Amino acid sequence: MMAGYLADALLWTAAPLLAVRLTQDPFAVSAISAASYLPWLLCGVAAGVAADRFDRRRLLGATNLLRAAVLLGAAVLVAADRMPVWGLVALIFVVGVLETVVEEGDQALLPRVVDVAGRDAANSRVAAGTQVAQGLVAPSAATALLVLAAGVPFVVSGVAFAVAAVLALLLPRATGRTELSSSRGREAGFFRQLDDGARFLWRDRPLRTLLLVTTGSATCLTLAQAALVVFLVRTLRVPDAMVGLFLAVGALGSVAASLLLARVVRRVGRPWVMAGSAVLCGPLLVVAGLAPASVAGVVVAAVAFAGMTLGVTVWNSLSASVRQSRVPDDLLGRVSGTWRTVCWVLVPLVTLLGGILSRVDLRLPLVLGGGLATVLAVLTARPVARAVSAAAGEPEMAPVDGAASGEPELVGAAR
Repeated sequence: MMAGYLADALLWTAAPLLAVRLTQDPFAVSAISAASYLPWLLCGVAAGVAADRFDRRRLLGATNLLRAAVLLGAAVLVAADRMPVWGLVALIFVVGVLETVVEEGDQALLPRVVDVAGRDAANSRVAAGTQVAQGLVAPSAATALLVLAAGVPFVVSGVAFAVAAVLALLLPRATGRTELSSSRGREAGFFRQLDDGARFLWRDRPLRTLLLVTTGSATCLTLAQAALVVFLVRTLRVPDAMVGLFLAVGALGSVAASLLLARVVRRVGRPWVMAGSAVLCGPLLVVAGLAPASVAGVVVAAVAFAGMTLGVTVWNSLSASVRQSRVPDDLLGRVSGTWRTVCWVLVPLVTLLGGILSRVDLRLPLVLGGGLATVLAVLTARPVARAVSAAAGEPEMAPVDGAASGEPELVGAAR
């Protein structure tokens, strides 16, 4: 899991940094971020069906090998100085399509090896590992590797994907199998199962509430960070080589969340921890957006970014635990795929909107997006707490046709 996340993070960091070298247009740079989210809009649900229908272990291995091949081919073009900025956008889109399959497989596999009591901690560690890869390891590594040669980060990322493929194939065979991966389970047909996740989410009131709030929050936070790298370099005047250090400070918030989450949930309770984490994010992005272009301003922005990352990690970890405990195993891939598709339905558009707003003022996306996120979090704090409390009980509906029946306890079987 972590090898693939590290490869992803290295790619997502190196691509915009390389784009900044190729163009001065912040809109073009923001298009790379949009291309990383667009696959979820187009392919997220289908990826969830694939994660339920096929052996998840083999699916992860094959998809990661394909990602490795794509990245190594891109490295050749970059090294030959034949990769335009819109070629980078296309590359991110293709790798993102494959990422949807891997992400759904990973989310569906975790409940097979972690019991209900340990899922908050396990999901927070996965989220922290992702953030450390994205904010601590990858930025520093990407900037250093780009100094060596423009194609080196893409080579390293491709190799990491290959390692992830091997590790996935080494998992016990039983972890990858589901009822739908048998010939009997596939009788319903691929396309007939596309809406199973949507029907389950819509009929389950607590999950539906959390999904709608997550969608609104993700839209606002994405708008705020659409041109973050350009903001750091041009407004706060952070040197290119120091961008990685800034993002590394942000990743420390995710590490703190992984260390403290289980303890805080036991003391405060999951409902209000989730509601509080949402309220935390927006104001801190506004603070970062208003930070002055000075050393002190960069420090303030970095600390604010770390706090925002902590809040996002807490929310994502706990919402994943709720889904994994409430959704039947054979439906988990489809529900997770539908969840991400709905959450990110507006993300490509608001990412581009953030790029347009940054042409007016690079501070504007952070202030506007953070402000909207704050208003949304305050207005929905109580509904979120009620939904999380209700989700601790039994699902409000029976599994849809074709899903596993019985209790949604997944231990011993297989976000």
